Amino acid sequence: PKTCLSWHKDDTNRIHYPIKTQEGCMMIIQDEVKHLEQNKWYHTNTTVKHTAVNASKETRLHLVACVLKEHT
Repeated sequence: PKTCLSWHKDDTNRIHYPIKTQEGCMMIIQDEVKHLEQNKWYHTNTTVKHTAVNASKETRLHLVACVLKEHT
């Protein structure tokens, strides 16, 4: 609750599955603000600058997985 992650880039894209979310929880990816709805899967490009914000007074909970790059 009432927190924000640093502005950063990840090495891989991520898949998010919001288990618990509410109004005031959002991801900002570059200049796009997104509220990821509960119980839906999202493929997010986190190799660009982004952050996650929880401006609510409740806990948010996401299952997050890295999308691994296939080596050829």
